[in-house]
Amino acid sequence: MRRTLRAAVLGTALLLALPASGLARIPPEDDGSTYTWPGATTLTVDVSPWGGGYVRSTPYLIDCPLACIRPVDRGRALTLTAYPTPGFTFESWTGACEGQPNPCILTSSASAVGVTAVFSGFYVPPPAPGPSLALSVSGNCPGCIATAIGTGFHPNSSITLHVELSSPITGSVDLPGFATTDTGGTWSYVGTIPCDFGGGPYVGDFIEDLVATDAEGASASGRLVAHCVADA
Repeated sequence: MRRTLRAAVLGTALLLALPASGLARIPPEDDGSTYTWPGATTLTVDVSPWGGGYVRSTPYLIDCPLACIRPVDRGRALTLTAYPTPGFTFESWTGACEGQPNPCILTSSASAVGVTAVFSGFYVPPPAPGPSLALSVSGNCPGCIATAIGTGFHPNSSITLHVELSSPITGSVDLPGFATTDTGGTWSYVGTIPCDFGGGPYVGDFIEDLVATDAEGASASGRLVAHCVADA
């Protein structure tokens, strides 16, 4: 009976708190702004495979694959640094930087030089953003406004809320069908916290940890913290 009563109190509290690598190969680009002057060295930088990484220079002239062809004063030293993209590692340089470590220091007296940064590996796509649960309380309770916003869940999916209440009492309860996501996978709930635990006015912290799970199993968690004061 005590366990049943506690679950009922938890459910009532919460409901009142929150009621109603196959990348195509393309040639180096000069971004349309390549120019030159008599006696300059035309530096062409490339990366292999395309998408395996990028190369930037110091001073900042090269940023390949966005800006890969630049004129440079003959005899001017450039530092070329290769940066691998996720899933790749830098292997070596070919061309004018061959045999050098990363970064490469390049000084040329030729009219045109080429450098290629060679990478190895496989493209690793970034993980898709998962669901999130944002909980907030505005003002002191009773009379405060408690808000729960879930994003990144499956569209048009029923939300079950698992509640672990640690203050002013302890216990847990599951609330199936708590909310339903919209076509974009978002749901929200807004309400108040009553501060009448134990059969009378309660003064102190109200703390509960929540886990929201949709019908396909995607879940997110958060903690709701509110403050019950006298005569709020």
